[in-house]
Amino acid sequence: MIKATMVSNMLAPYRVSFYNALARKAGFHVVLDTISEFNRSWNLKGDDRIFPVIVQNCRSFVYRRTRNDVGYEEKRQFHFSEQTYGKLRELRPDVVVTIEYGFKTLWSLLYGTLHDVPVILASEGTMHTEGHVGWFKRLVRKIIVSQCTRFWSNGPDSTELLLSYGVARSAVDEGMTGIDTTDWRHAVEDNMRSRDRIREQWGMKGRVLLFSGSLSPRKGVILLAEAVEQWFREGAKEEFTLLLLGDGEHRAWLDSWAQRNPGIRLIMPGFVQPQDLPPFFAAADWAVLPTVDDNWPLATLETLVAGLPQLFSRYNGATSDLCTADTGVAFDPLDREDFVKALRRMAAVPDGRIPEAIVQQFSSYYSAESQARRAMESFRKAIVSNESE
Repeated sequence: MIKATMVSNMLAPYRVSFYNALARKAGFHVVLDTISEFNRSWNLKGDDRIFPVIVQNCRSFVYRRTRNDVGYEEKRQFHFSEQTYGKLRELRPDVVVTIEYGFKTLWSLLYGTLHDVPVILASEGTMHTEGHVGWFKRLVRKIIVSQCTRFWSNGPDSTELLLSYGVARSAVDEGMTGIDTTDWRHAVEDNMRSRDRIREQWGMKGRVLLFSGSLSPRKGVILLAEAVEQWFREGAKEEFTLLLLGDGEHRAWLDSWAQRNPGIRLIMPGFVQPQDLPPFFAAADWAVLPTVDDNWPLATLETLVAGLPQLFSRYNGATSDLCTADTGVAFDPLDREDFVKALRRMAAVPDGRIPEAIVQQFSSYYSAESQARRAMESFRKAIVSNESE
């Protein structure tokens, strides 16, 4: 049995199903900097995990990421630990998977070099999210990728970034993202039976447009509110509900916006734990994530698997994979007129969910089991490639 170790910064709930599926196929461990971060409110059920987790005594600091080109600034947390190499020596994996272009990967490469073990770099960034970095950081990344054996990407957009660093296309394994599509899909379907009651309980009327994410500048919630406001002022007639799931720094602004626009029904339940989201996806009619900077947000996949058509931001790394004529409409959230045009197109489409065959196609490809199969094949290729060198 192949022994594999994932070196990551934290454990997100949506990764657990993939890691569990992988643990059924390989000797699999996860080495983490931390379980969560300062801006993450999710809960994890420890008894759901069948893979061992090692949490390092990491150091961390908060910094500000600024994107003047798309107009946002936000706090992020950076982690690093001196223990990664030692943990890998204790576990003695046959292959290491590491994320980021930083300390975790450098320690992993040191272990791989000294113990003749292949290292796979999981890279989620896109040319939009990471292509703007300076020459020195870009040089460091080119050196790092030159030492890795294989690469995991979410899809074409993240593969494009890897290719720009000099990675060979044949060394990239795509589709290395997903969720427990089976459980998620069943949970939403179960709640469809209570759809009318859920809508009545929350006061939803007419077409319900759902947003699931942080109420932050990067996710574009103010852009969404302002586009909806313009759409209504220009003559939108149908009953409409804007449903915002999440919390964040723009909550107060949105409360004030709602008072200025009493004709637009706004519902904000606050942060909702992942396991409590399905009723809202069952109650909604469309969804939108007007992000201005995202690698591959899984909320986009959750929306599709729930059968909801959606408005896809052009700055969403998942758009090239998930947006089709059957699943929704692509638009530019930074272009107000294009945003309003997308809302008009949404309003012109008759009510209805995405065709079942389309949902099944995406659900199968992005399931935890399919992702684990792709990971195992990547492990085998990495080991064979390393042995042949």
